[in-house]
Amino acid sequence: MTAPKVLLPVGETELQATSGRLLHIAKSLALEGISVDVITYSESVAEFSNGLFKEMKNVRTVRIESEPTHYHHVTSLVNTFIKLTYDIYLPETDLKFYKLTAFDDFRGHIANFTYPETDFSTYDAVIFPIPSNEIPPLPDADIFYSTICFYAKENKVPLVGIQLYPVVQTPPIYYSALDYIILKHDWEKEMLKEFAFDLNKAFVVTYGHEGYFFSTIEDKYLDTLLNPGIHIPKQELSIMLINHPRLRFCVSEALDVLNELDMPKTVFFLKRKFVIRELTEDDIINDYFMPKIKKLKGRAFLMEPDSKGSLLLLSDVIISPAYLTTLGFAAGYGKLAVVYNPLLDKKLADRNATFIENKEQLKSAILKFYEQKKALISIADIIRTVINE
Repeated sequence: MTAPKVLLPVGETELQATSGRLLHIAKSLALEGISVDVITYSESVAEFSNGLFKEMKNVRTVRIESEPTHYHHVTSLVNTFIKLTYDIYLPETDLKFYKLTAFDDFRGHIANFTYPETDFSTYDAVIFPIPSNEIPPLPDADIFYSTICFYAKENKVPLVGIQLYPVVQTPPIYYSALDYIILKHDWEKEMLKEFAFDLNKAFVVTYGHEGYFFSTIEDKYLDTLLNPGIHIPKQELSIMLINHPRLRFCVSEALDVLNELDMPKTVFFLKRKFVIRELTEDDIINDYFMPKIKKLKGRAFLMEPDSKGSLLLLSDVIISPAYLTTLGFAAGYGKLAVVYNPLLDKKLADRNATFIENKEQLKSAILKFYEQKKALISIADIIRTVINE
């Protein structure tokens, strides 16, 4: 079976508005087995895209160059305009409408360049960044996007809009041109009712940080996940288990639970750089924890403490034997933050952290979170839904 293939047109303004994050949509799709062609008119966008995807075989950058509008084509357009408006008169006069508008207003606004036809026969969908009417695109971008829209509709390729800017800044014409829309928030979907857009064709991205790819608001912490080094597929659960110098039995019991979980998973065992008398942390890990770590089904990594920041967001579940303020921080980004300690007799007033006292509760909490993760909607999920409709 041939892998799905999509076209992603990108202009300079949209790339700059997202500080380059927009192109990570292509990377995310490629990692899920969907081939992507990034197409642009801009030399700077093409250069950025080539640099970002130089190691990815199923993402290709295509740059198209404008060509002059042929004189005979301009004449043909004017004649068509006259034919379509020939019987229209200015109200209460005998003056025909085209005599005032065909040349000054119509011909004068025909661009002196265009873009060549693109072969759409190999594409299953077009992911289309929706421009803003607050910052109207310049002629090169305007004609580029119009060309993509035209050939997508002509070839009956689904046109999937990406809502970069606020819904209220979308030129209404796009709601009639687009077949589907991808949004960041539920409230944006509600606002589409005002434009009579079919809400069954509107999707809200809820998986991970993918909504950040087409957000115009910068988050320095989420930036660290744009190139994580380790890819965690949606069907996997990533778990960070934090070591402790004294509460080794809690860590050991947590490893027992992780060994019982029959699911695709990646486990990060985070070291703390402690020394107990003559024993280093590595000695304790090798002698006490390693037998259980080696039995884990899936991938397992021993991580140094300085990697904690990026791992907090890369992990779906964080387990610590003692309360850490970083748990609350991670929970603010939608992670399951667990303090696992059977000896705890007092809960801290942190609603973001989950305090668990036995292995069965820990197993149940992780399984529940895994089901919630599988139910999240990714951009790849949306594209597959669009293609299969």
